Amino acid sequence: MMFEEMVVKILKERKFDGALQTELVEITGASKSRISEILTKLEKEGRIARKKETGKNYRVWLREYSESRIKVGILRATEYVKLISAGDCEFIVYSNALELTRDLALGRIEFAASPIVTQVMLGITMKSFKITGIVAENGSGVVFGDKTNGVFATTEMSAMEMNLRAIRNRLGVREFKYCDSAECLISSLESVNGSAIWEPYFTIAERDKIPFSEMAGDFPCCSLAVNLSFLKESEDDVERFIRNSRKAVSDYEKASKVLGFDEDVVKKTVKSYKFNPDYSVEEIGRIIGKSGFEISKKSLESVFIEI
Repeated sequence: MMFEEMVVKILKERKFDGALQTELVEITGASKSRISEILTKLEKEGRIARKKETGKNYRVWLREYSESRIKVGILRATEYVKLISAGDCEFIVYSNALELTRDLALGRIEFAASPIVTQVMLGITMKSFKITGIVAENGSGVVFGDKTNGVFATTEMSAMEMNLRAIRNRLGVREFKYCDSAECLISSLESVNGSAIWEPYFTIAERDKIPFSEMAGDFPCCSLAVNLSFLKESEDDVERFIRNSRKAVSDYEKASKVLGFDEDVVKKTVKSYKFNPDYSVEEIGRIIGKSGFEISKKSLESVFIEI
């Protein structure tokens, strides 16, 4: 492996912690001058950020994880096209909603767009972020598998699980298989009755399928939340990003690059969503309640903020 590839790999693994420049020398076995050349090149390409720490030492991050950028965590789903189109932020794509929302709670990212049920549950318990609004509604469903065993795959504490629980009697759900990624949901189709999955995976799957909206009605799939410490420090930046996201024109090319899907796929599947819908706290409570997650109005109100 070339030294530059090694450096990038190390920084990907270190994520928000980054690495000291001296550490990169020690780990790679390259000379100080060679590491300096590599970092200068990566910095000019806009791929890394450096910050002076002690003496002549620098801490280095991949740009998306650096302290100097507003970081927005999202999942690999086309419901986030409007957010991606909203402004000059670093978008970090997660495979797992729980990890994404946890990083928001810990202040590693400034914003997170993830399933509303995930944000409500963690927001009530962790109290370090607030939900600013609904990003989109609908955009997911059940793709049927090879078995008729009553086992349905889903991601945990997600809109997928929420909807499956709401219609479990209609589908004959006997047991849940929990996955931590879309790839797991897709590979599980050989051994389960069905997988609850979001766009664009739902449309791409060449199997029998049915949207949740046809079985359970319209539902909020995801919400946008902001870390409270960032809100207190940078209220103007928060207001600007939220305002821009609500009026953004979809930039399919940018969304395609961030999400790693073909641009035509993004254009096609984004039609499954309604963006920036209005839901009252009472409506959200009723929808979540259908799945068996009972949350008081007071608790729900505690995690929302109007900006």
